[in-house]
Amino acid sequence: MSSKKKGNKSRSIIVSLALVVLLVIMGVQLVHVFGQISSAKEKEAALSAQVEQRQRENTALKSDLARSDDPDFYQELARSELGLAQDGERIFYDVNN
Repeated sequence: MSSKKKGNKSRSIIVSLALVVLLVIMGVQLVHVFGQISSAKEKEAALSAQVEQRQRENTALKSDLARSDDPDFYQELARSELGLAQDGERIFYDVNN
């Protein structure tokens, strides 16, 4: 009977070791998955910020399109974007900035 007890004891040790190994593997996998989730959340936040920026740009472009028949709009663009002026106007540059 003692050999039977030793066999059962060694079998329970093997089963216990197998369970410990499985738990360690599962723990490592969980840490890996949580890392992936964290990375995905960071990516999601960055993409959400990009979407919001694009939406603001689209709104500005739609506003510009709505004003496409306005000659004052073109004058404003020529002044602000191209640095142009009408005949007879003087342009002063702020050299302090």
